[in-house]
Amino acid sequence: MPNNDLRFAQARLRQHQAAEGVRRQQQGHGNPIVSWMDEANGVRFVAVKSTVHWGKDWFIFPNFLDYYMKRTLGNEWGERERRNGQHPLFRWLHKTQAYSNHKPGEPKVKTIMMMGFIACWLHLAYALYLIAHHDEIPDQLLDRLRTPVLFLPAYHEAIMGAALAVAGMEISCAETKAGSTPTPEFRAKSKMSGTTYEIEGKRKNGWKAPTSDVTDPEFQRELQAYVRNQIHKASKKKLKNPVYWFELSIPTMMAEAEWRVVAELAEAAIRQAENNMTVDGQPIAPAYVVITNHTFVANEDVTGHPCFGLLQTIKMEDFPIGRPLEIEAALEGYDKHRDIFWLMEAWKTASTVPTTFDGSPPELLDGDGKLLRTVKLGDMIEVPDMDGKAVRAEVEEICSWGDNKAMLAVGANGRHWLVEMPLTTGEAEAARRYTDAIFGKVNASRGLRDDSPFSLYDWLLEAHANMTQAQVNGFFDQNPTLNHHKSLPLKQARIRVAREFTKRIWMSSEQDRDTRAQQATTSNITVS
Repeated sequence: MPNNDLRFAQARLRQHQAAEGVRRQQQGHGNPIVSWMDEANGVRFVAVKSTVHWGKDWFIFPNFLDYYMKRTLGNEWGERERRNGQHPLFRWLHKTQAYSNHKPGEPKVKTIMMMGFIACWLHLAYALYLIAHHDEIPDQLLDRLRTPVLFLPAYHEAIMGAALAVAGMEISCAETKAGSTPTPEFRAKSKMSGTTYEIEGKRKNGWKAPTSDVTDPEFQRELQAYVRNQIHKASKKKLKNPVYWFELSIPTMMAEAEWRVVAELAEAAIRQAENNMTVDGQPIAPAYVVITNHTFVANEDVTGHPCFGLLQTIKMEDFPIGRPLEIEAALEGYDKHRDIFWLMEAWKTASTVPTTFDGSPPELLDGDGKLLRTVKLGDMIEVPDMDGKAVRAEVEEICSWGDNKAMLAVGANGRHWLVEMPLTTGEAEAARRYTDAIFGKVNASRGLRDDSPFSLYDWLLEAHANMTQAQVNGFFDQNPTLNHHKSLPLKQARIRVAREFTKRIWMSSEQDRDTRAQQATTSNITVS
């Protein structure tokens, strides 16, 4: 292959890998959106698992979701319920239509302020799509969603089901008729570990105490009583590998600072239950506890679509969050409970509805929903050279800089120099949100968290996922104190290498933090 062709192919590969990174930021690591266009006829095709849907005027992904939700719940049912006027879904859709109705001459795709009623139906539609695209929507769930009095609890179940599906779990409804043996809402088998979890989900239906002040004693008492009562009710079911998922639905919860107060109160209630609660005279069993708050479902007129979540455990001493553990034990616990950590990541993914079909940043769409191309690594562009003359040069490196510009390293005719390039508002916003990956940079990434070793560990696991046996052996040979790990199977040996690097880097960073803290303390000492 000629050198120019090879470089072109390499550039295209890098651009594809970078675009995949941006897509994953929006759609997670589950099954990607599968869609393509028949440009000649203006028809968009979307595959949901093995079923292909098609239609016109699907300019952005939410256009398809609107169709898909109505089709899944049933058009005949929809017409009947719309006439009855009692189902919350049609109130949301009516408000959305009145708020965002397209007017002649307006762009087909426009930016509007997200309102609670839009978020309500959009998250349900996305949840149904995610469950169907990764697994199968249980008939019992659809029946409950169609029934007005059961709709909001079923809505919570759909949100849970979407997160379970994206987390790579095979789900099935388990609820039976009243009076039978107690069962959870879902059973979910992890495709990663093979473990089956039983998911008990409950949603708080209204608050007696005012919710505008999370420090109000009356609100705090009601919150903690609710958490304790739900733990007791769920524990009485004696589930296997239980996950208790409680939705608070606080209608005024908007800020992260407020959520931190609520999270501390909820954790205190969980710790009290862990220490003192019994069922049939016996201490309650270990369990995972997920607590979420989808403000927009409780207050459909709220601006935005705020949602918060936390993960805690009952009687799991090796759970690596919220308790002091030596670094090796923390990483071991992280791997042991990875199914549930991945579930929370999947919930975050399912809580953000993609705008585009292919994962392109929505900030780069024009009014017709078409992608505006931005400069990429490997592109040949016209720029001024070092003498100010216009030449065609290859983009060798690019980095967003400041609020609305980028710095490019370019090369042509054996010369290399830097060029400053202005960014459009959309390009600047996309770069802030998705990193410089929007310019085709494969190695662009968000900074690793410095308050937890787990993101570092995940990054190192990925970096060492393709180590050969010879490379693994070489690592152990260079580190004689670890030579006893040389007999591990290759997959486990790669994990061990990632763990050892994580421990070294983390302990070094901890020492640096301690040193900086001591220096800061010393500099603040005044000698009289």
